[in-house]
Amino acid sequence: MNTEENIITIHNRDIDEANKAFADFMLKMEHCFNERSAQNPLLYKNCSSSELEKITEQILIDVCPSTPFRRSDIKLVAGHTFPDIMTSDMYGVEVKSTNKDKWTSTGSSIVESTRSEFVERIYMLFGSLGSNPPAFKCKPYQECLSSIAVTHSPRYLIDMNLSRQDNIFAKMRMDYDSFRLLDEETKITKVRQYYRQKAQREHKSAMPWWMGEATSVNLSFYNDLTPVLKEDLTARTFILFPSVFAKNASDGYKDVSLWLCNRYSLLCYNMRDAFSAGGKLTTIDGYRLKKPYPQVVKRLLEHHQRIERLLQNPDDDILLDIKEYWDFPYNHISLYSSWLNLIKKAFLKNPELKDINIVELLITHAHPY
Repeated sequence: MNTEENIITIHNRDIDEANKAFADFMLKMEHCFNERSAQNPLLYKNCSSSELEKITEQILIDVCPSTPFRRSDIKLVAGHTFPDIMTSDMYGVEVKSTNKDKWTSTGSSIVESTRSEFVERIYMLFGSLGSNPPAFKCKPYQECLSSIAVTHSPRYLIDMNLSRQDNIFAKMRMDYDSFRLLDEETKITKVRQYYRQKAQREHKSAMPWWMGEATSVNLSFYNDLTPVLKEDLTARTFILFPSVFAKNASDGYKDVSLWLCNRYSLLCYNMRDAFSAGGKLTTIDGYRLKKPYPQVVKRLLEHHQRIERLLQNPDDDILLDIKEYWDFPYNHISLYSSWLNLIKKAFLKNPELKDINIVELLITHAHPY
């Protein structure tokens, strides 16, 4: 590596060579940090975040003469933009630390709204200040992001001991540089989809919650809603959660409860009662059934007209929810026909419902009395 050339010249000539020069620079910084910490651990032991950023800036300045980077390339911009330190227009360093003897912490927002416009590659410099002596690791930013959690916004979780194949982007099967270029709404949607699908694979009743969705700041009870609001939410439930028709619908009702809390800040301690309480359905269109149907069928028929209207003239809320909760190929032009197929399959899976021609009852607008 010719250190007489500056990093911009190298980058213009050969991007791969420039990337390698940056990686070498970061390795030298890491070695310098650990050497100085071993010599003077008290200097680092109780560093605040801002103090560590300034120390990082100085170490980069001290190391850069042995690299193609120049003193003028090193700029501390913490608090104004992401990452904390620019080492040129194309490269930067994000500085994080913990006062404990560990290599994990909460990182930056997934939105990266303050990211420097031209920066191509970022490394994480992480200080485990509770170690004896304080220890430091440096690696590519995306390779130490293990997961995503919520404080006041969705944020990455840092794990400096993470293997490359275990970072959040490898799990999502998406390249970090592709993800970071998405708009905020699409990022939130991608992450929510990943965690929902993960919960489904693990057969867990879990639902991601992000501040990316607008909802009430106060929690309230579903049972305190007006009848009109309850009817609207029941119709939406029948659209989104065919699991309420399962033989053992317990997990299905858990999903509905999570959705109500996540989407509308509503708590419901007896979700099953809203669908199955009140005995069985014995009459349809004035004719007595040979065999009574479960109460959930009555609820479905009672709410069918509202469901049909909602699917034929969908509002933004139902379109957003369908996009997230319908995990099958569906007709975007005819949501109602797709829903009928969904309900038919749900009934066929339940021995108590499989003999009911539910599609015919729905399209003929059968009345449950």
